[in-house]
Amino acid sequence: MSSDTGAPPPPDALADLVVVADPQDPTALELAAYVTEQGRSAAVLDVFDAAQLFTLTAAAGTATIDPVVPLVLLLPAPPDRRTGWDAEFHLGECFAQLWAVAALTPAPVVNRPAGTLVAGRTTRSAAVTARRAGEDGNGELFSCGYPRPGSPEGEAFWVEDLGTARAHRWPERPPGTGPYRARWTDTDPATETVVVLGDRGWRCTTADLDHLGLESRSVAAAGALGLDLAALVWRVADGTATARLVHVEPFPALEQLRMVWLGLGPRLMEVLFP
Repeated sequence: MSSDTGAPPPPDALADLVVVADPQDPTALELAAYVTEQGRSAAVLDVFDAAQLFTLTAAAGTATIDPVVPLVLLLPAPPDRRTGWDAEFHLGECFAQLWAVAALTPAPVVNRPAGTLVAGRTTRSAAVTARRAGEDGNGELFSCGYPRPGSPEGEAFWVEDLGTARAHRWPERPPGTGPYRARWTDTDPATETVVVLGDRGWRCTTADLDHLGLESRSVAAAGALGLDLAALVWRVADGTATARLVHVEPFPALEQLRMVWLGLGPRLMEVLFP
């Protein structure tokens, strides 16, 4: 993969692929660079520019999208705090337009929205996400007041303040006033990451873990969560006898994709340009 995306396509030239992301997002830039190296043009557009690129019309119960171009959605999270009523309204309108285009276009879409959020059925709760994925996860505790650990289920009890998203090991309090989310974990757990694209999965290491079937389990979990492209982190325990899903990243980091790019890159081209 190359980090040089070259000059952007001229305004009057439609790219072969549109990646909707923060224009400085490293993953988006690398994806665009790879597609360009394969002889296709690619543009990285933010939500505002991408929404204005498309025209959606509806007549007699049929929606028409113009232009019809493959999309990869790597949408940045909305700001945690309101930046202004006008800015929020503008973002909401552009997001709604883009959501409708991505859901209805006949072109291939990676992370096509459906009846869920853009991050699929994932939540900030690892336990709820794992349950929705069809896997058992570690238990979690939610509390308005600062929680106390119960029966040990690991080496350390970590507490996250949901207002500040900061976590500390109990009994140290994270910044904030709650509410809180807490769970047991090991100090230095062994993990394996699997990157999924559609019906294919690739492990990020060559560790002897074939008996756990993490690739197929990850594909099934991502499908249950409504995700096309995702990175799933598994905690390997009991001397590699078991693996438990501990985290699902709906927008994988560049470092995660690079570890499996020899398989992921060619498959991405097949998906986007069938």
